Amino acid sequence: MNFSSFFGVVFGIGVMYVALKETGDLKFFLDMHGILIVVGGTAAAASISFPVTQVLSLLKVFFLRVLGRNKIDYQATISQILELNKKAAAGVTALNEVLPNIKHDFLREAVSLVSAGVLSEREIRVALDQRLKTIESRYMHEANMFRTIGRFPPAFGLLATTLGMIAVLQKIGQPDSQKLIGPAMSIGLIGTLYGIGLANLVFIPIAENLTERTREEIILRKLIIEGALMLKQQVNPITLRESLNSFLLPRERVVRKSQAA
Repeated sequence: MNFSSFFGVVFGIGVMYVALKETGDLKFFLDMHGILIVVGGTAAAASISFPVTQVLSLLKVFFLRVLGRNKIDYQATISQILELNKKAAAGVTALNEVLPNIKHDFLREAVSLVSAGVLSEREIRVALDQRLKTIESRYMHEANMFRTIGRFPPAFGLLATTLGMIAVLQKIGQPDSQKLIGPAMSIGLIGTLYGIGLANLVFIPIAENLTERTREEIILRKLIIEGALMLKQQVNPITLRESLNSFLLPRERVVRKSQAA
């Protein structure tokens, strides 16, 4: 589990709970009129903007890519490629023996293209670059869906507030209207609260999280592509290690000489 994202979700809920509790009775903020307009309107707008199946799949994306994924371990991937390079010293076809042990899908695909011994270096790069573009496009589409949907709640919150204000104006001129206007206005503004909260605590942070994770995934896959091509070339271990280290900051690099031995 990604504890950083999980902590953010719990912390955000906690902050909102404390803030609402300090302002009065929590039941006051449960306004079905506002919830219906903001949540229902957002769901309707999202369904118009994207296929319903894609909208529903965003829940799976949230649990798998936001909450369920741990930090990418670049060093472990470099170390694994260095180990594969030792195996490739006996010939690239020897890599077939270790393919079942490679857990990362993209690395396994890259090594399988190398071990097949059929494609040239250029053909391997073209194939892997295209797969990289496909993955990046798919991941960024998911992030942009959250970002797009995040624009809807504030608008529908304003709509709920506008309807509430209309109800307030209708009370003007009625007996004891001065006592009714205040409570009616506060209820009307709850819709805006829902819209702003839903957009800025849910959809936009998730979109930014997915964008950052996509960036990390793309860096890892570019590293894997270069590593696979050097397996094909059967370069010496030090060259392989230093070339792959170039994708990382100095403090992140694999520097142990034993890895290249």
